[in-house]
Amino acid sequence: MKPILEIRHSDLFRATLADDCGNEGYIGIAPDGTRYHVVVPVDRQIARGLKAWAQPDDGTPFGGYEGWHYFCCLTFPEQGTDDEADRKTRLKKSYENGWLIEKWGRGIGIEISVVDDRSEGASGPLLSSVE
Repeated sequence: MKPILEIRHSDLFRATLADDCGNEGYIGIAPDGTRYHVVVPVDRQIARGLKAWAQPDDGTPFGGYEGWHYFCCLTFPEQGTDDEADRKTRLKKSYENGWLIEKWGRGIGIEISVVDDRSEGASGPLLSSVE
């Protein structure tokens, strides 16, 4: 039985950036699905250019690890006038990124579970639904 890779929700939250910041956040998954790392911030123009036509000779995007899989987190629409509203919007989008990375992982043969680590005493899998 393949192990389940647990990804902390706080890492997804960190990789969920504002639409207009010019950067993207990525979660890199090891080829064997046993570990991950967060790559943030990545300049959007450089990342798209490297992914589209100018990848490095070793095949890694934007300086990532060779052979690793990289999930690009969706960004959130920042309002800029209300920090609490922006935090809630970012949180909601990070939950969506959690659902998407679990689905994406199944597509590449890696079982991923997002774990809620945001509050004291939080444990267990994060629900895969977005309210």
